[in-house]
Amino acid sequence: MAIDLTDPVSPRNRAIILGSCALGVAALTLCERYLGPHIPLGGFFFLPLFLAAAYVSRWPIFVFAIVVALIREMFGPYPWANDGPTRLALTMVAFTGGGLFAGELVRNRRIALALLRKTQEESTLRLDAEQEARALVESSPAAVLTIDPAGKIAMANHAARSLLGFSVDSPEGHVVENYIPLLARLLKSKQVVRLTRTMVEANGRRRSGESFYSQVWVSAYDSASGPRLAAILLDVTEQLRDREESGLRQLLSNSKIIAGAVSHELRNLAAAASVLHHNLNNYPGIRQSKDFEALGRVIESVLKLSAADLSDTSEDILEGLDVAAILQELRVIISPRFNESETGLEWEIAEALPNVRANHSGLLQVFLNLAQNSGSVLRGRPEARLRIAAYALAESVVIRFSDNGPGISSAERLFQPFQPGASSTGLGLFVSRAIIRTFGGELHHTQRPGECCFTIELPALTAREGRGA
Repeated sequence: MAIDLTDPVSPRNRAIILGSCALGVAALTLCERYLGPHIPLGGFFFLPLFLAAAYVSRWPIFVFAIVVALIREMFGPYPWANDGPTRLALTMVAFTGGGLFAGELVRNRRIALALLRKTQEESTLRLDAEQEARALVESSPAAVLTIDPAGKIAMANHAARSLLGFSVDSPEGHVVENYIPLLARLLKSKQVVRLTRTMVEANGRRRSGESFYSQVWVSAYDSASGPRLAAILLDVTEQLRDREESGLRQLLSNSKIIAGAVSHELRNLAAAASVLHHNLNNYPGIRQSKDFEALGRVIESVLKLSAADLSDTSEDILEGLDVAAILQELRVIISPRFNESETGLEWEIAEALPNVRANHSGLLQVFLNLAQNSGSVLRGRPEARLRIAAYALAESVVIRFSDNGPGISSAERLFQPFQPGASSTGLGLFVSRAIIRTFGGELHHTQRPGECCFTIELPALTAREGRGA
């Protein structure tokens, strides 16, 4: 049986060890009695005491030491008459003290080894956790940086090294202000301790001097040397460029639509003025008037200027769109605002709606304009509600925006530009109808007591058109 003084043993092994110690005491007592007082064996009695002390608690050690002292005195070679009480007392003190001392040494050894083992296990777990975290950070497609209190980059993963233009070496130890100046300013800010999962947009510079635009999620944490920053960066330069180009294209497209719609209105007015000018031509003597002649040239110029029409919008910007998907985008955009104003939103989107030929940004802009108009008139009204429904007809898709607002007093002038009393320039509904018309559809308004409704009707793509698109 292997004996390990540093680990607990089973009750069976403990019984065997204690029995062996008892036999050892008995054997030593017999040897001492046989050899006589001239060959002292008292020191050997400590061996079974020390061995037993490693496997029992303090009280059993104390009792066992007293029993050993009594047995040695009773069966030993020394007569009781010759200083027996004194010898017994000294033996008890020596045996109990030695046994307790040995027991404490073994217990302290066990505690020290247990703490050492626990420390080693914790160190191993900590090392494994650090390696896993490092592997996770290194494999992350997002750039991860940590900034020390001195404003230097303490750690940068592979994506961060690539983002900052380091192909071989690492930016660790470099001043972060040279690459992301905003992070250096945040670290020096008095509000740094409050930074927790804060998203900011920042300009950056690569090692080569090339600029880029990034979104940064920043959190601050404390260390022994001061506050540190952990930052996750995403390069959104391409997304920003695409967004600006898309916005510019949409602005140009809408500007063209507005120009065409205004030209159409100007042409109607100019045509009416031309008829009046022609009728005035019948009055005697008016032809000789220079002002009348100048008025004719002005009318002719306005007619030429208003030659553009809505049909000038190019068809190549249109594509087959899923109306349900665009309405889902609209839901994400407007829901927070409607929830804040406690205005109810009801959605009724039919399944398997056919695609429509339209421009994504333009159609979403019309939806957003109609929803915002309803939200403005419903704000503060009790039980306010906006219901958005979409369904398919034989050859078209219909989208309805109906609310329980007060309605529109001058519905006959609803789609005219520059209406008195309208918000901003009063072009919202005018432009919205113009955009829908460029898609080959129409925007209608109907109202009845307790309901104001705007209906968009767009031609649906047929199966052949869908394949051709």
